[in-house]
Order: sequence, then C-alpha cells, then structure tokens
Amino acid sequence: MPGSWGLICVGFATFSLLLGVSFAGGAAGSASGTLQVGAERFALKYAFAVVEQNEMAHGNKEELKVLLSDLPVPDDLRKASNDWLYWADKQARGGALRGVILSIDPSTGVWSGGQLLTRQGAEFYSETVSSPELSSYRFAPAGPIGDQVAGKVSMTATMKGAHDETGPWRVAAEFHSAVIRPAAVSGVLTGAAAENSPPYKAVLAFLDASRKKDLDAILNCVDPQSRESMAEMFKSNKAEALNMFASMAAEAGAMKLNKVTVRGDSATIDFGDGKPGSEPKQSLTVVLSKGEWKLAQ
Repeated sequence: MPGSWGLICVGFATFSLLLGVSFAGGAAGSASGTLQVGAERFALKYAFAVVEQNEMAHGNKEELKVLLSDLPVPDDLRKASNDWLYWADKQARGGALRGVILSIDPSTGVWSGGQLLTRQGAEFYSETVSSPELSSYRFAPAGPIGDQVAGKVSMTATMKGAHDETGPWRVAAEFHSAVIRPAAVSGVLTGAAAENSPPYKAVLAFLDASRKKDLDAILNCVDPQSRESMAEMFKSNKAEALNMFASMAAEAGAMKLNKVTVRGDSATIDFGDGKPGSEPKQSLTVVLSKGEWKLAQ
C-alpha cells in the first residue's frame, strides 16, 4: 500500500503478522502435489480459497488468494478475513506448516505472485514480465472461477527465496476448493454520517492511542484475535514499536475520510482527498467484536 499509513499494517506483519466477515466453516479443500524448498520436499494436501480486495490495484479490484499447504486451515478461521494468514504465518515459523499462497486474478485466471510459507514466515514473491505468457507461473483452471475454483499450478523454473536460508523453491499441484467471499455491502456512508459512524470512531480511537503511545489503549482498539500477537510484538521492542505507531498515526492525520463501507459485521474505512467517489489512498478494516468495533488490519 502506498503512503505512510499503509506502513502500519505492513509494520504489523514485519514484526509478527498480527491482525474480517464471517463464514460458516466447512470441509477443507483438497490438493495433491509437492512444494520443493531447497533440499526439502513437502506434500501439499489441503486448499483454502478466499476473495480479497487488492488495494494496490486501480479500482480496488478483487483478487483470489489460494493457500496450498500440508496443514488444513481450522474451521473457525475459514472466513473472509486475514486471520487465516496470520495463523498460517505463525504455524510456518514454528515448523508445523509448509505451503504457498497464490494470488490469482479471478477474471483472467492469471497467477501473478503470492507468498511462500517457510520457517521465515510468509515471504512475498512476484516477478516482473511484459506479458503473462512470459511468466514462469502457470495456472490452468478447470472451469470458470466462481463459488468453486479448481485447476493445476506449476512453474517453468525454480524461484529464489527472499532469504538465503529459504533456498530456491518450486510448486506443482492440482487443487479444488470452495471460494469464500466477503459479505454483501449493507451500507455506504459519506460526509457527516461517515464521520459519526462507530466504525470510523473506532479508527480515530486507535490513532489517538497511537499518537499518545498508550500501549493498553492501542491493544484495546484491536480485534481480540490479534491482541495476543500484537502484545508479543510490543514485548520484543516496545519503544521502537510505539514510536513507529505514533509517527504513522501523526502522518495519517493529513488524510481525509472518503467513505465507510459496511459489510455486515465488518467495515472498510477509505481515506483520500475526502471527496466521495474518489479513489482511496488508504483503507482500513474494522470488525464487530462483542458489540464493539475494533481494528482488524
């Protein structure tokens, strides 16, 4: 995400991925194939697919994320939020999970990058090519991408890991999974209605706590599922983390509220030039937790 405010979310992930819309669990998708990382070879058995909004893309377009792994995503995390990703990152760092996340354009079926899950956590990967035909990533969908997604993934060449410890890697697998999508929009607020909305006030509370470097207040402003991980982040380097949050929150004050989009028990707050309908520069998500809105990413 461009801009300083986006670094708050990136900063969370850098320290220890912390921090969505509910979905009623269900059986894990299936996969059959292998992930080769350095000299190690892992059998991929499970698939999990979810649609997200790609905030880096013009128009905030949809992006399909597919996790292929040797450990299934728990039922309570199989929903349209980032909770599954933070779980997978933690499991990978602890050596319990190996896998790869595919970022696929659901309208074209193009696989453009994603994240590799190893003991170094979730490492981003991508490549720059002038056209999809030149990409070493291959995804052959078995039919259109809708409520279900299936197909084969492969690579024409190994890829170097982000860390020297990772080593070159390659994936070849076939998979099938239901596609989890966010809840439908239940309200779009602009102007005074957006400024007075509980979701926006929850973000303001987080920014205020960050400026004041009030750790207890910061932790109280985030989703309970993320609180433990966030507390661990501050525990490792409290002063640096508080300074980072304070600096980013101060810079965020220069942005204006565009709109608040509510999707059931989740809401997205878009910041930009303050004009309804204009492209957002930054977006934050809050979720309802025991009747209160809390920052979720």
